[in-house]
Amino acid sequence: MDQKRCEAIQAVKNKYCNWLMSLKNVHCVAVGFKEKDGKTTDEPAIVVFTTKKEPNQDYPKNERIPAYLDGIPTDVVELPDFQTYQGEQGAVENQNKFRPVPGGAEIYMPNSPFSGGFCTLGMFVRSIRPQDNENDIYLLANAHCFPRPDQSIFQPESHESQDLIAYASRTVNSELVDGGIAQMLNNSEALTTEIVGIGAPLGSYDLTMNNIGDLVIKSGRTTGTTVGKIAYLYADADDKRDQIIIADVETMFSDHGDSGSVVLMQGGEYRHHVIGLLWGGALNYTILSPIFAVCEELQVSLITSENSSVS
Repeated sequence: MDQKRCEAIQAVKNKYCNWLMSLKNVHCVAVGFKEKDGKTTDEPAIVVFTTKKEPNQDYPKNERIPAYLDGIPTDVVELPDFQTYQGEQGAVENQNKFRPVPGGAEIYMPNSPFSGGFCTLGMFVRSIRPQDNENDIYLLANAHCFPRPDQSIFQPESHESQDLIAYASRTVNSELVDGGIAQMLNNSEALTTEIVGIGAPLGSYDLTMNNIGDLVIKSGRTTGTTVGKIAYLYADADDKRDQIIIADVETMFSDHGDSGSVVLMQGGEYRHHVIGLLWGGALNYTILSPIFAVCEELQVSLITSENSSVS
């Protein structure tokens, strides 16, 4: 699909988004491809997520979702609200103690009631703020993982001083991003060129509608290394906008405790390039903040295999 067509569809979605979100039971509006008889077609659509899908005739005319908006088809998907993942006790994949620590590993925040104490260390970054030391290394996760400005971070779950690896440095919880960074206490404890079960992150990539249907991969504290499929883009969900939605493929892509995982393209020209930062989900869907927005608002650059050396 050419860029002008993509931009036109996104413009229509933005034009009607506030009205659609005001309708009963609607909690998310995105762009994707229309489904028919349980199969995805090649017809671009404005996709409306509702907690309860009911026939249009059950609603007053001014509250019905039309079949078309400015010539663009609509599609309605029944799905519970997207929820921020909270870390929980239970069976997990990546809870081992790692030294040095790679991306995808469990991190533990004691006395952290919102996240339940558990999140995932997505990968490592450097600050690009002029006042910060360019050689310092920070772990990347979510804002909701670090409820306190000076939050202590352990790897793995522990209260022992030798397992304290970082302190929270700054967070952003905006309409685009749920992101946070924590400065590593010892750079040598950061395995910056490895994400468990995936390998080295090779860069970052900004998705277009042509990527819908492509496979992605992530490594998380709870579900480990899993593969999903890009399902919807430019998703406005409650207090977030322009998010990325991933659909399960065969197995669950993410669960509670996977907050903070980075999601990468699985194959193709941009194999192992980061596309987003995972923060929540609903049933068989996972929602991410776009990685370029994360880096811009947190004022960081990703550490990849090409720039991992410290000057």
